[in-house]
Amino acid sequence: MSLYKIMIVDDEAEVRQAIARKIDWRAVGFEIVADAENGRDALEKVETLDLDVVLTDIKMPFMDGLELGAELSRRKPNLKLIVFSGFDEFEYAKEAIKLNVVEYVLKPVNAAELTAILDRVRKVLDEEIEQRRNISQLTQAYQESLPLLREKFLQDLMRGPMDPRVLEAQAERFALTVREGAYKVAAVCDIVHSGERRPALSAELVPVSVQQMLSDALRDRCQSEIVLGVSSILIATSWERDPVESLMRILGEVCTECERILGVTLTVGIGRPCQNLEELCRSCGEARAALEYRAVVGMGKPIYIQDMERLDRTVPEGDSHREQQLLSVIKFGSQEQIAAMVDKLLAEGDGEWSDQSRAIGMLGTLLPVIQRCRLGEEAMLGPRGMWLGLLAEDTPMEELRAWLLSVCLNMSGCMDQRRVSTAKRLVEEAERYIRENYPDSGLSVDRLCDHLHISQSYFSTIFKQETGRSYVQYLTDVRMEHAVELLRTTDDKTYMVAEKVGYDEPNYFSYVFKKRFGVSPSQFRK
Repeated sequence: MSLYKIMIVDDEAEVRQAIARKIDWRAVGFEIVADAENGRDALEKVETLDLDVVLTDIKMPFMDGLELGAELSRRKPNLKLIVFSGFDEFEYAKEAIKLNVVEYVLKPVNAAELTAILDRVRKVLDEEIEQRRNISQLTQAYQESLPLLREKFLQDLMRGPMDPRVLEAQAERFALTVREGAYKVAAVCDIVHSGERRPALSAELVPVSVQQMLSDALRDRCQSEIVLGVSSILIATSWERDPVESLMRILGEVCTECERILGVTLTVGIGRPCQNLEELCRSCGEARAALEYRAVVGMGKPIYIQDMERLDRTVPEGDSHREQQLLSVIKFGSQEQIAAMVDKLLAEGDGEWSDQSRAIGMLGTLLPVIQRCRLGEEAMLGPRGMWLGLLAEDTPMEELRAWLLSVCLNMSGCMDQRRVSTAKRLVEEAERYIRENYPDSGLSVDRLCDHLHISQSYFSTIFKQETGRSYVQYLTDVRMEHAVELLRTTDDKTYMVAEKVGYDEPNYFSYVFKKRFGVSPSQFRK
């Protein structure tokens, strides 16, 4: 078993160093991967680190251990929290946080006591992992999964439209939990076994374990039905409020857990919310389309179709299988894969059709794709007279193939450029919004993403790719830039400068400023 990762949070560096020295961390199964001097600092680091345990003090500036614990229980429900506190706040701490605190330590921290606590926490973590890896338990869960008829009904429900009367009767017969709720959303999961790590379970048991992890993560947050398919896992959920951000966060945690515990890569496509069960098949179709974009944005994460449609509004509805295949390869394939698809389509009818007939047949597949993607017929095919001449004359197949391949490669390049330029425009709009609203202390990534109409997960990805900085880093840079300008050009007091650049706590503004420039605001002005 690899070492569990722990972070120590205390506003006194001496305390953090003393705790680090007192314990033989490797002997108790842990390694310290980070420390933080307050709750806000800890929260920023938690987002970028794969932690198992946070060891935190109660009393700290800017955000205390209680606020940190409450926020961690919301964002990282699987993370274990150990709280240490003075005697006078010990009972208060026990009452104030009950969500994910596994142990309390009374100050001053005793090495023997802390070692015993860490040993207990390690056993809890070991048991949780072992439970997911317990082959006999997973085998039993697999055998006791939903009856075949119920699973088939759920698969049919998410595959295509059903007669409303049949749907209502079957949903009641099988007691579907997703019948209620104002919003219904479908998701489709794809599991890939990493070549770098050996999976912790056999191939047939991995989906069962993933299904259990999904069920545990969604329980008490929404109503859900999870079905094991032949090559994927289907999820139907229902919620009382708009669920996209919550679902993205929950499924993102499961993706991380799958990589860490099972050694497999889980990617999840998510469709748009719908209002009733009849529309769930539409949401599921969008989820499958979203999953295809893993070739663009990467695997091991949730992908929301609306984020992708902003870049490329080409989700097929009712298209022929031939068109869908061609569109998928043009959007996501390499040059070699596009060439192979062109050869495959031109080979259809070989021996029965002339070269021109097969080329015309493929063009009949290309034209609807060009129109639906709004790529422009002349921009993709060239002047009408030129390509009509190619098809009308006795043009050799090699020349026809070269032209059709150039059309497909042109379409692929255009779609790639569209994705890049649209992502860039989104980031430019985000930067503009931040620079216009940085004085507002309530400015948050949630509000920014609502303004842009994209998910936080996707925004974080493209913003970091385009700017090289996270949202928090960029916002801090903008605020510090304007703070420096105010300190240089005005006589405003420090608390006034703090308020003008978006900090409602002057002490926290001074802390961030000194961390950035090495001196306090007043020293900087002097």
